[in-house]
Amino acid sequence: MPALQVNALTLNPNAVAMTLVATYRRRVHASLERVWENVLDWEHLPHLHDTSFDYCSLDEAGAWGWRVWSAPDKSSHIELCVDTDQYVARTYAGSDQQSEIWTRLDAVDKRATDIEVSFYLSGIPEEKVGQLGEAMLKLYTRLWDEDESMMQERQRRLDQRPGREQEKIIGKVAELTSHLPVTFEFDRQQYELQFDQSWRLRPLICPHLLGPLEPSERSELILRCPWHGYEFDVESGVCLSPPTATCKLKPLPSIEERDGALWVVRA
Repeated sequence: MPALQVNALTLNPNAVAMTLVATYRRRVHASLERVWENVLDWEHLPHLHDTSFDYCSLDEAGAWGWRVWSAPDKSSHIELCVDTDQYVARTYAGSDQQSEIWTRLDAVDKRATDIEVSFYLSGIPEEKVGQLGEAMLKLYTRLWDEDESMMQERQRRLDQRPGREQEKIIGKVAELTSHLPVTFEFDRQQYELQFDQSWRLRPLICPHLLGPLEPSERSELILRCPWHGYEFDVESGVCLSPPTATCKLKPLPSIEERDGALWVVRA
């Protein structure tokens, strides 16, 4: 299904009384590939940006962009449409358009992208333009700070992912026990090593988009990624949320003691 907005890639296609309240310019230290990946990734909005987005539920997505409900009762929505070197996001309350935000992307080099964001808001009295413009600049500085951090961490993990391994020595048992917990990488995953009557491993990288995994507030046996809210059962590796997810954690490797050393062995 295409975008609902007719002539979506033209400025103000609904002929709404729009005011340009601010323009935001920034160099993002992430590749154009990572930036476009981030733009099309609607799932991170209510998790990475949880202070700005209370709710997001997908309505439709495609090569044109995506549309999400921004309220549980479906009374408001956001529609994002992409063009070759720019995209536009529009917010609606019912059928009334509230904003139109255009973002232009220009690759600087392999690890940097220049962005220019123009904020158009509807029904704004002249005396409120400056105040609302400052608010939008502050909001987007925070959003892009959060996005940039995520994109850089994802790129770092993509760059550093080692080849497949069968087994690996972690260290001497005596040294490890005095420095727990210990973090190490093995077979394209990062683990935290603990000892609680026996050696225990906790995976630290989400199989979805390589985000961090942390114990869920619900249970230590459930791991959650703060980037997209994906949750996994530690023991089975099954993704518990969202229910439509197809990714899962790899089986945990085994831990073996050999001649005073601790080894990790691929399952």
